[in-house]
Amino acid sequence: MTKGTNLNRQAESQELARAAIEQTLQKLRTAFREHDASALSGIYVDDADWTNAFGTTRHGRDEIISYLRGLFADAHFAAGRPVGAPELAVRFVTDDVALAKTYVEIQGQQTVAGGVLPMRRNHSLKVLSRQSDGRWLIVSEIFMDARDDSTYVES
Repeated sequence: MTKGTNLNRQAESQELARAAIEQTLQKLRTAFREHDASALSGIYVDDADWTNAFGTTRHGRDEIISYLRGLFADAHFAAGRPVGAPELAVRFVTDDVALAKTYVEIQGQQTVAGGVLPMRRNHSLKVLSRQSDGRWLIVSEIFMDARDDSTYVES
């Protein structure tokens, strides 16, 4: 087998993996858009960790889903809507581990007191791992919002 053939197979394998990752992330986006926490059971590994842009951290799939069930039921959270399609970049760390960076803008989300948040420019970083059945599940997920103030100006 030639080096070129191996590279072609590796590229094919990564494209199949990328499609499976995108399928997992599409299920995640749909669950968030429809506020359906029950759809998340096939998204996270049992011992996943999750941190939102406000610093709330949860450990374990059941704890994450329980938190999101409450969040999805909250009218202030539910007032927010994505503006446009999310951006996605996938990078493979190994054949069985990948990073997924996403960006989405969210308009209309409210504070607990009902005030409307400015447009949220939300980034997330997800670590996904290939399972023995070929699915890619989230192992770790962290969100952050871009800020308008800065601490450094590049010269």
